[in-house]
Amino acid sequence: MDRGTFLGFLLGIGLLAFAIFEGGNAQSFLHAKSIIVVVGGIVASTFIRFPFSNVISSFAVASRAFFTRPQNHQDLVTLLVGLSMRAKREGLLALENHMPSNKFLAMGLNLVVDYVEVDRVKDILNAEIQATLDRHSLGQETFRFIAQAAPSFGMVGTLIGMVQLFASTDDPRKLAAAMALSLLSTLWGAVIAYLFALPIAGKLEIRSREEAQNKVLMLEGILGIQSEMHPARLEEHLNAFLAPSQKVKRSLSPAKGGFGA
Repeated sequence: MDRGTFLGFLLGIGLLAFAIFEGGNAQSFLHAKSIIVVVGGIVASTFIRFPFSNVISSFAVASRAFFTRPQNHQDLVTLLVGLSMRAKREGLLALENHMPSNKFLAMGLNLVVDYVEVDRVKDILNAEIQATLDRHSLGQETFRFIAQAAPSFGMVGTLIGMVQLFASTDDPRKLAAAMALSLLSTLWGAVIAYLFALPIAGKLEIRSREEAQNKVLMLEGILGIQSEMHPARLEEHLNAFLAPSQKVKRSLSPAKGGFGA
């Protein structure tokens, strides 16, 4: 898991647990009715809002976003320039025996090795990038919806509890249960929304941008290799997509022992 994500969740849960246990009656917070109203309402409304397969896909996308990190930009530029150098030295067909593990990059290089036209390669890879963004966008939308639904169903639980509270004024034994449902429904709705759903949606958005940038780098690298761009020029071109602190700094110029144009 991403270190920041892990620390954030650990800190949030730790602070919440501290506040609950500090009061000395932690068991009272595990109120079954309030949890059923909030969690059940979220699940039901999410499945109404989105197709079942899309909800499952959203959680799968979220798990990959948290447990896998996109390749470092500098490492990716180094890899692409290295592939360019190999293609320059041994020819495009030599790349068949040195395919990278990244599926997107391997697909693009296979298109190049198969001598698919440049415009066709660009269209295929751009379509793949857009499909990735669409999948990630659906995941973000799902968790943002959960973040909206959680406080709403917390309020539903509160209203139910208030109705029961007023209906129980002649029976003091039922007042405590009604009050607990009112307060704890709001609590758990807020916790689910602001400690889990919204942060996950935000993290998915960041991961989506990182992966999109990586795939754009790969696309530009693949097109550069296909057009037989000099490795030094390709490195300069790819560096243009990176922040100054991320740029790969090494010399591949012909004057210093690199390849000729």
